[in-house]
Amino acid sequence: MISIKKDKRLWIELCIKCTRDLEDVLGDFIVSELGRGVVIEDVPNKEDLICIKAYLSREDLESGALKVIETYIEELTAIHPDAQIKIEEEKVIEEDWHDKWKEYFKPLKIGRRIVVKPTWEQYVPQLDEIVIEIDPGRAFGVGSHPSTRLVLERLEELEHEEFLDSASVLDVGTGSGILAICAAKLGAKNVIAIDNDPDAVETARANVSLNHVQGRVWASTTPVWKVEGPFDIVLANMERDTLLLLSKDISKQVARKGRLVLSGILDSQTASVCEAYCSLGMKMVCKRPDRKDSQWVLLEFQTNS
Repeated sequence: MISIKKDKRLWIELCIKCTRDLEDVLGDFIVSELGRGVVIEDVPNKEDLICIKAYLSREDLESGALKVIETYIEELTAIHPDAQIKIEEEKVIEEDWHDKWKEYFKPLKIGRRIVVKPTWEQYVPQLDEIVIEIDPGRAFGVGSHPSTRLVLERLEELEHEEFLDSASVLDVGTGSGILAICAAKLGAKNVIAIDNDPDAVETARANVSLNHVQGRVWASTTPVWKVEGPFDIVLANMERDTLLLLSKDISKQVARKGRLVLSGILDSQTASVCEAYCSLGMKMVCKRPDRKDSQWVLLEFQTNS
C-alpha cells in the first residue's frame, strides 16, 4: 500500500494491466467506486493487453477506495483464473484530472429510448428519445455501470407496462440523481431521491434542475427510515452489504402491490439478498443479468400482500 502526505498536489496513478475482455467490467467498477472516469490505453507490444488508468486522491486513499478496488480485482481473478491482471501504482503530480476524465464520458444510448448525455457534449435526439443530462460532479451515476444501466432499462419497461405512469417513486442512494430523473421523465408523478452524502445530494439537485423536473423530484439527505411513504416503486442501486443493512427500512417503503428494484448486486450475492428481503414479506418476481456483463444482476420484488 502506498502512503501519501496530505498534499493535494499528489495523486496516485493506478495502472491495471489486463486482457481486453475485462475492460468493461473493471473500468465500470472503478468509475462507480471513484466517481470519475478512467483512461484506457493499449499496452505497447502486447496486442491482447490494455492498461486501465485511474487517479486516486488523498481522500480516496483515506476512504479505503484503493483497498476496495484491490479486493474486487482479487474476486475477479478468482472468477477468471486464466485472466492476466497486474496492478502498478505510482505517485504523480496533480494535473486537472477532474476535467480530463470528461473526454471519456460521451452520450450513451440505453434501452430503446433513453440517452444519457454529459452536459458538455452536444447531442441531437431522435423524436422518440428521452435525453437525461448529467454532470456527475463527485457523485456516482453516469449510466455506464451495469448496475445503473439495469435499472434504467427496467424503468423504461415499467413505463411500457404503464406501471410507472403517475407512480410515486423512492430512489435510495440516488448519487447523481440519474434514476430519479429518469423515473420522472418516464411519467412518475413524484420522486423522492435520498443519499447520505451531502455532495451527492447537491449534485442530484443540480441535475434535477438541469433536466427541468424540479417540480416532481426532491433530493435530500433524509434517512430512508424517516421518509414518509410508502411508494409504488422503490429503487435501490447500492452495494450488497448496504442493501442487507437497510433491508427492513427499504422493504417498509414499498406500497401494497408495489415494486422494489434492487441493483448493485453480483450474481454470486443473489442468494443472500433474496433471503433477506423474502424474509421481510417480499416475493422475488424478476432476476435479470446485465446484457454486457452477466455477473451483475437486477432483482425485483413485490409485496406478498
